[in-house]
Order: sequence, then structure tokens, then C-alpha cells
Amino acid sequence: MKVQITIPAEPIAQGRPRFSNHGGFVRAFDPKKSKNWKAFVADFARQAMDEAGIEKPMDGPLCIRARFAFPLPKSQWRKRTPREREYHKKRPDLDNLYKGVSDAMEGIVFHRDAEVSKIVMDKITVAQGDAPFVSILVESLDPFNSS
Repeated sequence: MKVQITIPAEPIAQGRPRFSNHGGFVRAFDPKKSKNWKAFVADFARQAMDEAGIEKPMDGPLCIRARFAFPLPKSQWRKRTPREREYHKKRPDLDNLYKGVSDAMEGIVFHRDAEVSKIVMDKITVAQGDAPFVSILVESLDPFNSS
């Protein structure tokens, strides 16, 4: 069983938690940008699950393959020889990018993120003129052979 999720937007990393003091109790919460990104990803995850014909979250062990594609900055565009796709070497960190989409898919694509046994990720800068995106493939892993 597998689900392909493609999000046509620039990836956003999970932000640091914010804290507030209300009534003598400290409360932690997601920054607004992270909260909005998770809701956006969750909508695409629900849509992908419907298109795949899967009604309930997948059971583990699971493998996630994720690609986070950032736009090429306008300052790096070239007229004669357009820039090709390359690995993204700057911020944000890959683990923070994954954390945001993983939290958004929890309860929709899989029950808990503890069921994920294998992760393959990369972050790239798209070729000149291409749009940024996030591509996620979630698939069930075959059990190990005992022999």
C-alpha cells in the first residue's frame, strides 16, 4: 500500500515552539506560520488518501521518501545558460522540514510517527523557471525474511 502526496508550494520548516504565561501556567504552542503549513499539508494528505482509495491511516512499518524543492533565487538566474536542478545547501535544516510534514500527516496517513521505520529525504533547488514543491511517498515496508 502506498500514497503519493505532492504539494505545489515552497517548503516551510517546523518553527521553534513559542511560550506564553496565562494564569500562572506556561503554555507551549506552534508559531502561526508552522500551524498554517501543517493545515495546508494535512489538506493535501487527505486528498491523496482519498485518491488512493485508502479510508483509514496506514499501519507500520512504513517508509517515507520526501523531496523538498526550493525556488532558485532571481539573483542566480542566467540568460544564456539557465541553472539546472541542484542540492540545496542552505537553511532550513532537513530535519525541521520533515518534522512539519510528519506532524501534519499523523492521524491521516499513519497513526503515529513512531510507525515510520525508514526515511529517505533530500532538499533541492529547482531548475531555473520551475516551481517549488514538496513530494512525499509513504509506503508499507515488507517484513524481513527470517532466513
